[in-house]
Amino acid sequence: MGLFTRRSTSAADKAAEKAYKRGDQVYVRTINALPGKADGGLALAITRIEAAGWRLENQHEAVRSDHGYRQRYWTLTFRAAPNVP
Repeated sequence: MGLFTRRSTSAADKAAEKAYKRGDQVYVRTINALPGKADGGLALAITRIEAAGWRLENQHEAVRSDHGYRQRYWTLTFRAAPNVP
């Protein structure tokens, strides 16, 4: 895939789909806030992971500093939803 080639966007997160198909019961993901978005892109990330068959169970927000730059991030814990295809 080239540097400027557009990737197709699916409705579900690929890593979350693989974990669900493997039969994992818990899925943990860290999402970094995207600059310029009101919610930092969190809502879209949660929607894509839930589309893969997971249900949000816990959400923790934190900030880390690296070389004078503050990065906001969330650690999300999902549990497998058995009734989702």
